[in-house]
Amino acid sequence: MNKKYLFLAVLLAFSVAIVPCLTAAGNHTGEQAMLDVDIQFLNSYGTTVTNAQGTFYNYYGMTFREDKVYPSQYWGTYALYFFDGPTTINVRVTNKGPRAKAKIRIKTEAYVLRTDGSSGASLMTPRTIDIELAKGETRNIDASFVLPYNPSLESGLDRFLVKVLHINEGVSGREPGLIMVKEGVYCPPEYIKK
Repeated sequence: MNKKYLFLAVLLAFSVAIVPCLTAAGNHTGEQAMLDVDIQFLNSYGTTVTNAQGTFYNYYGMTFREDKVYPSQYWGTYALYFFDGPTTINVRVTNKGPRAKAKIRIKTEAYVLRTDGSSGASLMTPRTIDIELAKGETRNIDASFVLPYNPSLESGLDRFLVKVLHINEGVSGREPGLIMVKEGVYCPPEYIKK
């Protein structure tokens, strides 16, 4: 009977210690410290301010208010862009080391940010670029896009996501492992057609 309990104890120890490691094998979150990723919104037409009183669009010397209140982590001042115009975004990636080379995939996505903090409609086709950075090297990636006017899209904040993935070389068909996700927030105001 002792052998039976010993076997169960070993099985339990294995499942507690080893199985979680196997299920997390695809992520490379330990590599976060070696990379610096910065999202820069450039050439905006104005600013959007969000707080407990709502959302305020400031452009061309005017301010417009909307009764949209976002979760407090999204209160702040953000770049404002218009539909049918360029949303100019630079993604700056640096290999801080200690590895001599970082082979990574950058994937960009954009979504409507709902007032509950969740993602709404997709605003662009996700784009990917594979890069290799030497230790100490910085690369600027143009992630700009034009959002065509669509009457079904909401005004207010939008989220721009940069997913940094570790490219798995030598393993055919294996998806790159996630290193980190960075979020940037920007805003198109309500579109009024003339």
